Parts: sequence; C-alpha cells; structure tokens
Amino acid sequence: MIRTRPSSLVRSLASLFPLALLLAGARLDAQQLGWSSTVEASGSLLFGNARDRLVAGRVQVGRADSTLEIRTDGRLTYAEAGDADGGRRVTGRTSFASLALDYAPFNRYSPFWFGSAETSLQQRLAHRYATGLGTKLTFYRQKDNSASLSLALLAEHTRPLVDDDPADTTSGQWRGRWSIRGRIRQKLNESVSFTQTTFYQPDVTRANRYTVSSASTLAAKLAKKVSLTVTLNDAYDSEARARGARKNNDGQLLFGIKTEF
Repeated sequence: MIRTRPSSLVRSLASLFPLALLLAGARLDAQQLGWSSTVEASGSLLFGNARDRLVAGRVQVGRADSTLEIRTDGRLTYAEAGDADGGRRVTGRTSFASLALDYAPFNRYSPFWFGSAETSLQQRLAHRYATGLGTKLTFYRQKDNSASLSLALLAEHTRPLVDDDPADTTSGQWRGRWSIRGRIRQKLNESVSFTQTTFYQPDVTRANRYTVSSASTLAAKLAKKVSLTVTLNDAYDSEARARGARKNNDGQLLFGIKTEF
C-alpha cells in the first residue's frame, strides 16, 4: 500500500489558522451560552419475509461562550438480518466520535479545529482518523434558525478492514482531503424543526476519490425536552468497493427519541 508523509499536510493546515483568525470579524446574534447535551436512541425494524433490524445511539455534549465553542459527538449503529435457516447475521456496525473547537462561534466568520475517528463494518473501515483546520461562514442566523458553510483542510489516515487476517497490521495510508460542509437549521413552528448537514470531502490530489455524507433530521417535540425524530443518513465512499464493501453507498432511515439536557 502506498504511504505518504503527513508533514506537508500539517504545515498546510497550520497556515490556515492565522488567516482564519483575521477573518473572524462581524458578529452575529448569540444563540445559546453555557453547556448543552442531547441523548438520542433510534432504530428501524422489518418483520415478516424480511426480518431486519437496526439500532442506533447518539450522544452530543457542548459548551459555548463568545470566545470558544467546544462540541463532542459520539454515534453507534448496529444492524442484523435474519436468514432462511432462522439464524441471524450482522450486516452493519459503525462507530464515530468527534471533537471540535470553534473560535468566536457567534461571529460571521469562525475558525475551527476538528478531529474525528470512525470504523465501519459495511464500508470495510478498520479505522479512519482525521484532523484539520478551517473556517465557517454563518451567512444567516436568527433565533433558532441558521445556515452556514465551512471549508477545511484535513489530514486523514485510513486503514481497510481485512477479513482473512484479523491480526493484519497494515499501517494504512495518509492523505489530504478538502472538507466542505453545508448546514441548515430551521424551526418550522413551535414544535417542529428541521436540520440538514452535508459533507463533501475530495482527495486533495485526486478529486475522483471522495466521500459524501448527508444527515437530514425532522424533530417534533413531545415535551419541553423530549422530541420524536426521523433521520435519513446517506453516506457515499468512492473507494468502499475497492476495500471489499458490496456497494459504495450506505443509507439508513431511523425513527427515534431525543432528550435534551
């Protein structure tokens, strides 16, 4: 497997941060100060001829003030299907964790640092680690509604999942990626809100190697701190089949309950 040294990526990432600090100018109205957290449990179930089930959990914790916002996000999913003999087999298993720091989060331009780690059985990822720097432009914010676009440069290390040798110690591959993210948060009425986030992450040197992930959530309040959620997750990795996955695309439709603290 081809390996590339990450030193040039680190220098490029570091060069973005001073520029991003200079851009942090016009301030928008602040939204929420202090600590916040959410816990969500969701899943889907098919019965009859198709006996499939998927369960998922998510925990988010954050703290924001006028200088710095800290956000953490942890997600787990597990899916299994029944076979003709009455047995069951695991068809999907993913984990994802991230940490992000935003400087001047309520300004129009907000520089940030981002780090993440993920694994995926169905996309044949033993691990994918990424870290990078970028700037977010919030071009609309009013009360609970906002729209933003961000651009970052990431250093990423990916190691494929190897079935025939569980003890495989292949070191994987370093690469650079651009990360472009769009996010919309819209409160439709007093009880219903909509959130949509899309990431497009092409390889810096080969644009035909890319990932696209999208999450769309409709939340309806059942109580002051409890909401019913419907979430559509869709992820595309142009190299998933090359790692041994059945398809490059991986999607989920989840129904769940979210609690805010």
